[in-house]
Amino acid sequence: MSRFSGTRNFLKDNYLYLVHLKVNTPDSLQVAFRKLYERRLRKMSGDLVRKILICLFSFFLLLSLLSCAHRFKLNQSRFLHSGGWESFRGNDRNTGYVPEPIDIPNKLLWSLETKKPLKSSPIIAQGVLFIGSLDKKLLFVDALSGEDLGRRKISTSISSSACAGDSILYFAQDKGDETFFALNLLTGDLLWKEKLGDISSSPQIYQDQIFIGSNSGLFWAFNRFTGEKTWEFKTEDAIVSTPACDGKLLFLGSADDHLYALDKENGELRWKFQAEGSIYSSPAVKVENPANGMNRMVHTNGGDDKVFFGSVDGHLYALKIKDGSFIWKFKTDREIYSSPAVADSLVYIGSNDYFMYAVDQTTGKLRWKFETGGIIHSSPIAVGDKLFFGSYDGNFYVLDRFSGKLLWKYQTHGMISSSPAYYHGKIYIASEDRTLYCFGF
Repeated sequence: MSRFSGTRNFLKDNYLYLVHLKVNTPDSLQVAFRKLYERRLRKMSGDLVRKILICLFSFFLLLSLLSCAHRFKLNQSRFLHSGGWESFRGNDRNTGYVPEPIDIPNKLLWSLETKKPLKSSPIIAQGVLFIGSLDKKLLFVDALSGEDLGRRKISTSISSSACAGDSILYFAQDKGDETFFALNLLTGDLLWKEKLGDISSSPQIYQDQIFIGSNSGLFWAFNRFTGEKTWEFKTEDAIVSTPACDGKLLFLGSADDHLYALDKENGELRWKFQAEGSIYSSPAVKVENPANGMNRMVHTNGGDDKVFFGSVDGHLYALKIKDGSFIWKFKTDREIYSSPAVADSLVYIGSNDYFMYAVDQTTGKLRWKFETGGIIHSSPIAVGDKLFFGSYDGNFYVLDRFSGKLLWKYQTHGMISSSPAYYHGKIYIASEDRTLYCFGF
């Protein structure tokens, strides 16, 4: 057999293998191609063959590096990891609550640095953490080990949170590109995309629909698998909050001072409530008749079902879900941008007055308050009997959520506007010190 014939057979035999390998991460590719090159080189000889193999190695390595800047796919083994924190507030009701017990996560397990500050909040699906950064990257991180799995380069920064469902990742780019993306995590391919204008809101999934609002005041519903628009609704100002769903109605706040309740199937207005200021806080729904686990509720139109939200007028509001009628409001001393967490009989929310508050869901009376050293834009999450959140003072706080007692805190080197996420006994939060943190015990 001639040297040329041997080389031709090598190309033929290994073409599919090479094509398969090129969608993995650059580091693993470099190792894989080097091993392939060395193995085949030992079996073949001659200057011509060596030159061809070197060129082949270099070409595919370059191709892989270029493609990895724009592609990512989940390894099938990651689907052994169940559960996750797949949206900004952890579920479609935006409660920010996980009932399972947790020890005090008083140990930094790992951290990961970026080139620019992190303002968005992490989500976790299939054991992979996703977070956007201001350096025009979407980060993919092994949630348990902290291994950097890749960074997808995009055209603008990301300050809102992504969401995920059925191995599809949804995320929006900041002003400049103004595109909303659906990324297939099994293949790494773009499933669909839509130009929606400037977006600060984080998307929300319910069943086969995905919902998102824009700074133009428009709110959309799409089929999340095909990208087909099913309906849209117009408010009078920017929509920054993430919608909540009780199974039948969608609740969203707008900078036009109103909280809206829309029929999730057709976008028809069911009711609206006017606060005394803009609503950037994401509403949280408390439905008294749970079914199908903690993340799904049956809509009952019951008189005890409530929706909670904050406003820049400094109040935390409670309304009846069935008709939007006022129940109570609780006043803080500054604006509220934080979103409430709802757990058992309490609702928790942070304020620009530096305090975290725990308020009785039924009466609207203060149970306790805890003072930090800075503004609280971070939205708290409740896990078991603990409450977790960050502050502009740079601290990550862990409180007893029934008493408000400080259990532990960790000082970062930047303001924290990001909200925490929970996964498998660990808490994740980002800081404007350009670092993503994972805490455990």
